Amino acid sequence: MRIAMLAHANAPWTPHFARFFKQRGDDFLLITFAAPQLDGVEGVRIECVGREPYDPDARKHQFITEVPRVRRLLKDFRAEVVYAPYMRSNGLTAVLAARVPVVVSAVGTDVLNTSGRGGWGRRVIERILRFISDRSTIVHAVSPAIEAELVRVGADRRKILTFPYGVDLDQFPPGPDIPRPVARRLLCTRKHETIYDIGTILDSLTRLKKNGRDFHCTLAGGGSLLDTHRRRAEEAGLTDYVTFTGNLPHARLPGLLHESDVYISASLSDGTSVSLLEAIATGVFPVVSRIPANEPWIEDGRTGLLFEPGRADQLAAALETALDRLDLRQSAKTINRAKLEQEANLPRNMERLATVMERLAHGQAD
Repeated sequence: MRIAMLAHANAPWTPHFARFFKQRGDDFLLITFAAPQLDGVEGVRIECVGREPYDPDARKHQFITEVPRVRRLLKDFRAEVVYAPYMRSNGLTAVLAARVPVVVSAVGTDVLNTSGRGGWGRRVIERILRFISDRSTIVHAVSPAIEAELVRVGADRRKILTFPYGVDLDQFPPGPDIPRPVARRLLCTRKHETIYDIGTILDSLTRLKKNGRDFHCTLAGGGSLLDTHRRRAEEAGLTDYVTFTGNLPHARLPGLLHESDVYISASLSDGTSVSLLEAIATGVFPVVSRIPANEPWIEDGRTGLLFEPGRADQLAAALETALDRLDLRQSAKTINRAKLEQEANLPRNMERLATVMERLAHGQAD
């Protein structure tokens, strides 16, 4: 199969797919608007059509203006099928440029994040999503919440396949020391952006500090609000309680998770959070926001703890429970790993997508 993938080379799923198709022996081309280098994958042809440094907010026009260039690349490569994760950027370019079947993946904020947009702005996004859905051959949604939103804006349900990307369970094995009898190490691997609401996490840590709890929290990730959150932590007296790592290579995450006891996410919206799946794969106990994306994976009080988005008081209380309940952390580790092996095995789910693409490449509609 000759497959062209339109994706950000610095996205977490891109190296997995590049490695997967390369190992299958497919002819593979990666076309990217961001990061012309692909970490951990050698021998993959990459064509960068964007400009560095990549700024999707300042250069949204490129997903349309570069369509002729992408069309030429696809023609020269003789692509049989095009795959584009993230509908409102790569997916838009793909359906405008390709003359072969297109599979797009809706992964989260490309569909669900319309916060702060009302009236005409929201209607424009809905029209764009409907246009991309109409022009795509298959739409892959990584969660039922995304599928429901796509159907709401007018996508043809018959085109939609719904299952998560999942996680590489070999790359994220259970931590041998998890759970520890005494838990104190907290970890968040979300970016410092508004949608991930790191501020609520900092407010909850301030409450833990006032309650005299012994803990240390690592906030692993970069983002536009990183410096703002650093200052906020200093003002709250959390300097000795919090470590900000900035951007980290993805290969560092398994080790970081194995050193942790409790995983935190305060996200206001999500698809199926790969960060959450990576955490529970290693046995780290999850305390996450009660949003549609998280509820299929976390049974409150059994396989993790949920709190209402933006409620630092609820998050602080949940963290205290998580730190105190060894029995809860132990049982959750076993149950969560088994669920991932059944439903969120990344190689297995990539093979499901590849099977669909192969049928399309060979002219089989069903």
